[in-house]
Amino acid sequence: MKKILLLSLFAAFAINTKAQTLGEFKPGETKYGLGKAKDAKRIYISNFAINYQIYNEKQKFKQGGRMLGGGYKGDAKAEASVGLVGLTEADVQQITDRLYQDFVSQIKAKGLDLVTADEAGRAGTYSDYVKMQGGKVSLAQFPGTMTTAPTGYEWYVKKVKDDGKTKSGGFLGNASFLYPKLSKDLNDAIIADVNIYVMFVEDKNAFQGGGASIKIKTNLRIADNEAIVMSDNDSFIRLKGQNSVTAINSTVNFAHGKMGLGATTSYIGKLSKPLEIDDVIEDTKVTSFARGGTDYVGVSNMYVTYFNPEDRTSETNKVIKVDNKKYIDGVYAGAKKFIDYHTEAFLSALK
Repeated sequence: MKKILLLSLFAAFAINTKAQTLGEFKPGETKYGLGKAKDAKRIYISNFAINYQIYNEKQKFKQGGRMLGGGYKGDAKAEASVGLVGLTEADVQQITDRLYQDFVSQIKAKGLDLVTADEAGRAGTYSDYVKMQGGKVSLAQFPGTMTTAPTGYEWYVKKVKDDGKTKSGGFLGNASFLYPKLSKDLNDAIIADVNIYVMFVEDKNAFQGGGASIKIKTNLRIADNEAIVMSDNDSFIRLKGQNSVTAINSTVNFAHGKMGLGATTSYIGKLSKPLEIDDVIEDTKVTSFARGGTDYVGVSNMYVTYFNPEDRTSETNKVIKVDNKKYIDGVYAGAKKFIDYHTEAFLSALK
């Protein structure tokens, strides 16, 4: 009986370990002037956001028309969608809160004091900015994603649009251009910016093949430098088969000081390849294909021939049930590995 119990415990441990298996971790960074920040005593966390992809849809349209050799082909349109079920707002908020607490603990362990949002709000850099409150999930920021900031955390944005999407400010919408001035306003405090994308849909090669063809596969990961490709339903003028492309890049950034328009110290932590999170989302392929019908003969009334090829549409939908505990454990482990590595790499260089 004792032997059976030990085997059962071992099996349970093995299953739990498998649920948190991470792929190859290949970090990368761009850095300069780290030694110039060695006397910094304070740090302001200007942004801490974790974005969780839960849904994706794509479309492709193939225009019909006259065919080589005679006859006509009809239009073809393919649509494919895939979504996760089983995750709640509380689940993803839990991950974000834990990651933020770990990040703050790592910072404080190095002897740095946190600059409060109230103090940052009094700085000239944020004179016309809007204070935001964490702890709530936003569906407006990126297509098909839940965006979260930590509970109790506050930060500033340039603008909040009517749909809830925020604008960060900075040159061309890049908040990092604000950080040299913000650091100076805060008496040369270090500025930290953490932005992580947890993706489950592979967009690469989704539109290869003839006709209206879409092929999507799942792969849960911390994304590197890539894009979210999603059916564009928000454009004022909507074209058939139109998809939006939103660039994303998981980063852990630090800046310090001001020299001209730039910072005296900069550290941009990233991934050289996606960090895969295995054994959480089932491997799934979603395909949709349509080819317009053909009419080679048509109908003639002696003066003109009328062709009436069939327009065809294909639509495929897939729902993936998620074990929320496996998801929480796996995503937390992957994001923590990424954040911890770059935070330690930056902070240890200040000694």
